[in-house]
Amino acid sequence: MEILRLLNIDPQMVLLQTIPFLIATGGLYLIIFKPMLKMLAERERNISGFRSEAELMQEEVSSKLAELEQQLAEARAEGQAERNNLRQDALAAEKDLLLAARNKTDEMLETARTAIAKEKELAQTELRNSANELSKQVAGAILGREIGGTN
Repeated sequence: MEILRLLNIDPQMVLLQTIPFLIATGGLYLIIFKPMLKMLAERERNISGFRSEAELMQEEVSSKLAELEQQLAEARAEGQAERNNLRQDALAAEKDLLLAARNKTDEMLETARTAIAKEKELAQTELRNSANELSKQVAGAILGREIGGTN
């Protein structure tokens, strides 16, 4: 207390000044700090909730993506199989067309060969007849008389 008197501090005045300070501090705590701390705690809970919700959504997206990739792989395999089937069908159709073309070509060649053989026989017959006639004329001219007879 002596120090307080030396410093000229009145304890009653300190008490009187401390009371409004405590009231102001209590009021600030109730009006500002308590709601602010409550808001910060709720904000932290919300952030944690949103974070866990985001993680769940990420897992869901990952599973959906894996499912879509699986479906895409199946569709690719199915497309490849269909392409192979179509290719086999096209090769079979090409083979059939080539076989039909070969058969038609063979028929045309056979017809042409038959026609050529007939024309050849006809030409040979005509040539023989012409050769016989010509040989008779040449022999007749050499002998000076007409040669008759059939060969």
